[in-house]
Order: sequence, then structure tokens, then C-alpha cells
Amino acid sequence: MLAIPVVLAALLAPQAPTSDESALRAELERMQSKVSALETKMRQRDEALDDVKGGLKVVEAGVAELRSRPVTPPSGPFMAAPPPSSDAVGVAKTVVFAPRIEADTLKRRDLVILKVRRVDASGVQLIGERELGEEGVDLPIDQNGALYIVDWSTTEGPTYNLVLRDGTSSQTAATAQVRVQQTQGKFIFVGYRAE
Repeated sequence: MLAIPVVLAALLAPQAPTSDESALRAELERMQSKVSALETKMRQRDEALDDVKGGLKVVEAGVAELRSRPVTPPSGPFMAAPPPSSDAVGVAKTVVFAPRIEADTLKRRDLVILKVRRVDASGVQLIGERELGEEGVDLPIDQNGALYIVDWSTTEGPTYNLVLRDGTSSQTAATAQVRVQQTQGKFIFVGYRAE
């Protein structure tokens, strides 16, 4: 009977850890520190995502506000009250379908360069350039109902008129004069393509 307490005491006595146990304990502590570092990184990432989500909501609200505002194209106010024409600037008082520019003379004349620009809410954009031929030239317009400006220029030459015509009806929409001292000008109109 005496042997049982001695065996029990030997079993319950603290034992020195073996090298395997020490290595296992060290590996466990290393893994716990890695898990802790990963948890910290996850918290930081979640906070960064929350910041991005908050910024995105602000942008979405701004876009929704912009979309809710009605955009008035520049052609609406222009057609409601077009400015007066002058010798160098021809302003069409009506909408021009299939716009075309011609010279009203059969005499020899210098080359006329035309630059077509569209005016919209974002600014003025160059649409294309054309040279005025003997028969006239159709203007390249890219949007129906847009406000267009056609800059014309030539070298000094004889006096004649440039005419902006409605291509579907051949009616004169606006006129500008080329003179010795007036070799550049504009046409301003709201245009539609013929379709």
C-alpha cells in the first residue's frame, strides 16, 4: 500500500518539459502572434473599406443630384431669342435641315475654309473642316438639334455673299458677306441632319 502514494507522487510531481513540448509551445506562440497580426491587418482593411464606401456614397449622391437637374441644351435659348445677324455673321432664325453653304457668285473666287463646331453644355467641340467647292458643300453635323458655329475664312478676293441654305428646301437660312477688308466670319444655326 505504501507503493501507491509513491507512484502517485511521482506522477503528480512537476516534470521538466521535453524538447518536443518546448518546440510545440514555441510554434504555438509564433502562430498566435501571426493570428494577432492578421487580425490587426483585417481591422485596418475593414476601416479602409468603410472609408471608401463612405466616399462612394458621397459621389453617388452628387451624381444623383446632377442627374436630377434638367440640362437645357444651348440650342433652346438660342432658338427662343437668336441674336441679330451682321455683315460677317449670318444667324439662322429657324432650324436648318441638312445645312449647306454656297457662294452666290459664278465668278472666280478664292478658296473658302469652313470649320464646323458644335456648342453644348460641356463646351465647344470641333466637328470638322471643309473647303467650299464650286457647287457648295454640305456641313458635317453630328447631333440633331444642336447649336453649331461655322467659322469661314478666305484670302482677299472679290466681293460676294456666302449663303447658308436648308438642304431639304433650298431656302436661304442666313447670309454673310465676303469683302476685301472682311475675309472671315461665322454662321450660327441650330441644325438637323436630313434622314
